[in-house]
Amino acid sequence: MLSFRPAQRLLCAGLLFLCAVSVGEQRPVTPLLWGFDDIGVRGSDCWNEGCLTEHPKAGALLREFGFNLWVTWYPDAACTWDTARNRDYIRKLEGFSDNHELHWVVNPLGALWDTAPEGCVDPQGFDWYLRKDGRRFFLFPQPLLAELGQCDHLLGVLYDEPEHHQGNANAVMGCDHPAIYDPGGDALTDAADAHVQAAQSLAEHYGRYGIPLFTEQVFPVMFHDFAAAGFTPGTKVLKEAWSPVYMACALGAAYQYGTALWVSPDLWGIGGYPDHDPDEYRSALLLAYHLGADAIYTESLALDQGGQGVGSLVRMTAEDYEVTPLGEVAKWFIKEHVPAHPRHYRTSDLCPRVAVIRQEDGCWGQRNAPHTFTPDRLFGNENWRNTELTEAWLDLWHLLTNGVVPRGGPNWFTTAHQGRDYQVFCPLDGVVVLDHKAKAEHLAGVEVVFLTGIGISETTLHAVRERVAGGATCVTLPHLAPTDIRNRADEGAPCPEGEGLWLLSESFLSAQVKAAIARVLPKEDAIRYRFGGTEVTLRPTGGDPNKLSVRVTVGESRAD
Repeated sequence: MLSFRPAQRLLCAGLLFLCAVSVGEQRPVTPLLWGFDDIGVRGSDCWNEGCLTEHPKAGALLREFGFNLWVTWYPDAACTWDTARNRDYIRKLEGFSDNHELHWVVNPLGALWDTAPEGCVDPQGFDWYLRKDGRRFFLFPQPLLAELGQCDHLLGVLYDEPEHHQGNANAVMGCDHPAIYDPGGDALTDAADAHVQAAQSLAEHYGRYGIPLFTEQVFPVMFHDFAAAGFTPGTKVLKEAWSPVYMACALGAAYQYGTALWVSPDLWGIGGYPDHDPDEYRSALLLAYHLGADAIYTESLALDQGGQGVGSLVRMTAEDYEVTPLGEVAKWFIKEHVPAHPRHYRTSDLCPRVAVIRQEDGCWGQRNAPHTFTPDRLFGNENWRNTELTEAWLDLWHLLTNGVVPRGGPNWFTTAHQGRDYQVFCPLDGVVVLDHKAKAEHLAGVEVVFLTGIGISETTLHAVRERVAGGATCVTLPHLAPTDIRNRADEGAPCPEGEGLWLLSESFLSAQVKAAIARVLPKEDAIRYRFGGTEVTLRPTGGDPNKLSVRVTVGESRAD
């Protein structure tokens, strides 16, 4: 039976738990955490005690799907329980995980979606939601942190949509409280580093009890901040996302900061739940797995939105469950596809062709998103609004996908997507996003570098110069270029340095930019990435952007 003491968990949670070696292979097989979150599980009210732990068919379900990871929503009402009741509940979760050989992760959502703007104070006087300095984010009291830290099967605590609630200052609840980071009094140019410091302080607090932290993010920003702070970054795919773009952002953070990569296919969408069909779900699983995800878990296991009888991976009653067409895809993936396609690479083996370097500012296109819970704020500061400068990087997705991703933001929240059918696929060739502190080792072999946004560190700019001298092309907003390059370069005209070129441009969509980087634009309808000696290519089947096929090429041999 697999288990860990808390100290061991700190070492392995980011890189998983075992490296098995397949028969006839000298290289280790990269293991996969494969799971679900328990939204919609019947057996008792999912927001109170019980849920999966009391369902009579829970064991059969876990075996049928081959799950080894359980992301459990901690009950919203738990902040009103006394310590003893919470401790008993945690022990119930741990005991269930022990019985079924599961690793589990706590996903606490009460502070995010509770419509009451005030906090939630438990009988011992601890506020689970509001901090004394006015920030609002979930925090377990010390006695429960100590209890969680003793759970052998617990991998950690997962903060759901932390970038969303940081960016909207908890506007979902109709209140205005800064989240983990309070941007008041700061300058936007200092916000990324200050956000890292605030998140790092939280990670260190949990770390005193041997509890790692994770994220599950709905917008493609702040992955690097959380990774730098010691979190394992996780991205949603499907939902309202251009999934390959989100993967490029999260993959870049994991690659740069040496973390694991977690991915959650989320069946929610603009049209409700479930808003993605089996082909889309299957394609998202292939995308996540073959681009190096260390953990894949589906949101949600059994949600039957509106009581329509549709369910999710399963339709569930208090006594039984029935596998849905989406569930059949999940079973195929873990029982057939994964065993037939063992991975011998990790995100650390990534060999990117294109690096987008930007200092985090929180912009994902919200100025073009007409929703009350996605206001035009950066890091939640009502005085920091989007500008052409913060939005410049959004044009890169239009450029690097040959125009498939519309301008204005790579998700269906933006007005550019209104009236457009969802699709999983967009072409992309070896693109990753790095932050303003990337090092030379992260740029090794990169052919094209884009510098965009509000700033860049001197160390990173020096690394970019070295890469340009070695043959790369750097396309940059003029204010980010080295002073001497800026002084001798004409905007839109190539400026040589060593074996490479600089190109300064206010627009990434100019004809000059497109000509300068044409070699890294996708030459076919394909998503292509290289990990060491392995090349992964995903293509639409029969031209269907929601039905992807995958080819894995290792040296001269290929596995389809």
